[in-house]
Amino acid sequence: MANVRWKQTTATCGLHDKRTRKRKLMTRFGVCHLCGQTKRLSFEHVPPAAAFNDQRVLEADIEKLIGGDLLRDLESPTGKYNQRGAGKYTLCEECNSTTGDWYAKAYIDFVRQLYPLCHSVPAGTTVTVECSIQPLNVFKQMLVMFCSASPPTFSHKHPKLVRYLLNRESRDADDQRVFVSLYDLANSRAARQSGLTGRIDMSGSSHVYSEISFPPLNLVMSVSGGSPDRQLFEVTSFKNYAYKERAVVRLTLNNLAVNSYFPGDYRTVDELKAAGNSS
Repeated sequence: MANVRWKQTTATCGLHDKRTRKRKLMTRFGVCHLCGQTKRLSFEHVPPAAAFNDQRVLEADIEKLIGGDLLRDLESPTGKYNQRGAGKYTLCEECNSTTGDWYAKAYIDFVRQLYPLCHSVPAGTTVTVECSIQPLNVFKQMLVMFCSASPPTFSHKHPKLVRYLLNRESRDADDQRVFVSLYDLANSRAARQSGLTGRIDMSGSSHVYSEISFPPLNLVMSVSGGSPDRQLFEVTSFKNYAYKERAVVRLTLNNLAVNSYFPGDYRTVDELKAAGNSS
């Protein structure tokens, strides 16, 4: 990972046979993706571990994927397993602990209410659901996740966002917008995380956005151009609530598949094969 260096330290293990044993630990130092300070970094699960992210995941090499055969890679995926779940060493210990205490529990509660829908809602269809949540806490957790998924330069360029996230009571949001959909478990073979991505669609409209797709949600943060897909539902209004204020929110969610490595691409495997055959 860029901007990270390793420092070798030593820790003393317990005494069971009245002998002191030492083991070497590897500690990572680098630029925190939230506060921007160079500190000891901690492993940030994205999404939180208790939000169904506590099992090993296969992390593919994006450069190899871009130069390879997408359909073949879907059939026989390759990469390196991360035993801890999806995430990286991106946040300093203070930012990780503080934002986790403030926001993560609300997000976990939110996704646990939605997870059953990934199984029950037919592919490509829409469901309207009401959830009792803490909207501001959920919204801020989503933004912390996007900071973690993006390079540290992202938060450096958005100091208002950093102040907003590091003050739990603040309602002075920056101009990022967040969109969501359900993650179609039955028809997905991948999960995705991306930093800022630029795209120009067929109409000439441009979009700059970041994406985190992991069951039960596809999350998109837009910094310009709005939603890259009209099937996504906007939840930016979550910012209008107070910290820890509970409310019943109504969401209209599409159940969208994730298979390719292109952020914002929700085609099924059959649709990808049809596109490949026609090219």
